[in-house]
Amino acid sequence: MVNDNQFIINRKVVMLQKGHTLNSLAKNTGHTKQAISMSIQGHSTSLRIHRKIVGILGVTLIEFWPELYGPAPDANKSSHDATINDQAASVN
Repeated sequence: MVNDNQFIINRKVVMLQKGHTLNSLAKNTGHTKQAISMSIQGHSTSLRIHRKIVGILGVTLIEFWPELYGPAPDANKSSHDATINDQAASVN
């Protein structure tokens, strides 16, 4: 599982690969550098700002913020896997 820091690092890598900095995204979106930084770090969930950022970068919301816009984790899967592992351990 990817932790929150890895999501932030991934977003920064995409920004740099696409040739953008916080300053250039701020200029192109019409928002402050601080607002863009808060969004990149996951402290702001403004869909309006997120849409502007991904539009400039040419990626999707799911690609850039998978933890916010991607599919929800399946809570039953982890408990199901734990049950399977417990059953396997008791057989061995």
